[in-house]
Amino acid sequence: MNPTSSAPASRRPWPWGLCALGLAVLAWAALGAGLLVFLSAIGSPGDGSHALESVQVALFAAIGVLAVSALGSGVASVLAWRLQRGRGMAAVAALLLALLGMIVAVPMLVQGQDPVVIGDTIWQAAGSRG
Repeated sequence: MNPTSSAPASRRPWPWGLCALGLAVLAWAALGAGLLVFLSAIGSPGDGSHALESVQVALFAAIGVLAVSALGSGVASVLAWRLQRGRGMAAVAALLLALLGMIVAVPMLVQGQDPVVIGDTIWQAAGSRG
């Protein structure tokens, strides 16, 4: 038999469940890193936006990694479930993504007044800021 024949080589299938779980954990890590970068950039009152401007690239990188890894984890979860390659890990990854989506989406969906800003403060009632 000729070793260079066109017989199909045996390939290992991708462990889609493990890929989905790894990408979901990476999405959570990117959220944590973005939160830490944001909290480290909060300056003293009167600082303006100089601190946030200095870490803007790191924040965008964290958001980008979060978005790409969450999308990849969703795709890998579906593939793992349909191809039956790591269904348990795919289910855990889907639950992690659902929880991540809830944490990100719920503050955007809540409507009402901002609890920090009160509608009728003392200086607005008195007509002056002093």
